[in-house]
Amino acid sequence: MDVYRPLTAVFFFYEVFRVLFLAILLLMPLQESSVNGILPVYISANALFPLMALFVWLSPKEHGNYLTLYIAGKVIVLFLFFTWQFFTTWDVVWAGNAARSIIILGIYIFINLADCLTVWGAWKIKNKYRGGI
Repeated sequence: MDVYRPLTAVFFFYEVFRVLFLAILLLMPLQESSVNGILPVYISANALFPLMALFVWLSPKEHGNYLTLYIAGKVIVLFLFFTWQFFTTWDVVWAGNAARSIIILGIYIFINLADCLTVWGAWKIKNKYRGGI
């Protein structure tokens, strides 16, 4: 029995939820904040993560090379998000509806903390299958 098999399933369902959530945020009218301008770029770059997670879930030994790509992509996403947040936080928070903007930023921070955990989990899975591939 593969110990990390449930973890790869969690990765897949998390990634699907994450992309759906970002797509819903894209469809929401956010005239008060500048968040709406960054979302199409953010979603399009993250659309490949559910596919990588699906392939790793179905066959981790065959598609173990996707884990390196997954980790690299997540690190880049995390770096870009925190850079974007650093430079745009004050514009978003002090826009017309500050409470709504703070809630959206809080959700983004929660998603990115979960991304940090997926990087750690993918690293653990990659180390497990390093000798078995």
